[in-house]
Amino acid sequence: MQYVLLYGSTAPGDARGGRVMRKVVLIVTLCMFILLTFSGCGILQKLGLQKTDDELHPVSSIVMGEDEAKKLTDKVPVHLYFANGDNTRLMKEIRYIQMSDARQSTSHLASVIVKELISGSSKDKGFKATIPVGTKLRAPVAIKGGVATVDFSKEFKSMHPGGKDAEKMTIFSVVNSLTELKDILKVRFTIDGKILKEYLGNYQFDVPFSRSAGLISKETIVPGSNETSGAEQNDTAKKATPIPTDSKTKPGDSKTTGGEEEGGSSDVTGDDIEFLE
Repeated sequence: MQYVLLYGSTAPGDARGGRVMRKVVLIVTLCMFILLTFSGCGILQKLGLQKTDDELHPVSSIVMGEDEAKKLTDKVPVHLYFANGDNTRLMKEIRYIQMSDARQSTSHLASVIVKELISGSSKDKGFKATIPVGTKLRAPVAIKGGVATVDFSKEFKSMHPGGKDAEKMTIFSVVNSLTELKDILKVRFTIDGKILKEYLGNYQFDVPFSRSAGLISKETIVPGSNETSGAEQNDTAKKATPIPTDSKTKPGDSKTTGGEEEGGSSDVTGDDIEFLE
């Protein structure tokens, strides 16, 4: 009798049938909400943003208009690191990328981050670019066993102005930006597909680099939503801000490394750098 009432009877049992249908709709809606929530959490975890610390607070506390907010509905934040004025600290910039990029593989997302670094910091922020002008990412970032391999074009070395501090900022701007992703613990560099023993004469370059939290300034920059991403602002590498020349390495200066001699297995961090003899 109850089945007949549920499908259109005008008897008093109709009320019970309506309640049953409302329960069904409520359960389906709840299931869809849970699925969407877990999907969003997966993206945040990939970005390394599923945290309870203060790192996300600058993003959530932005005051913006309705039109500006709509522009960000299909974007997610990533953390990029550029150099400060005297090449002593890395400055964090929160930039928004397309949700479609964040939903793809970690390798794809890492490649997007590197390209954003190549494009330089957002306008009027006073940060120094860390990647030499003309540098290109030769292949998608490869990730294996928590180590990301970034293959740059020859300009990554040939167009760098040199100087130990500027060299350090270049290396760790990439390392710290990529290790924001939960699947990346270390970063290895290659140039034109080759592993080099040294970068510019100061740092050993044939070992993977670990994150250096000690280099990061506490200041964070959140670009306005009316700004485009660095890649959109700079269509070609020629538009990227050149790296200001730092003091050149003088004869007799020590070369720096955080690893062992060639063939060693240790990795480099900016907080624990040793000197080559």
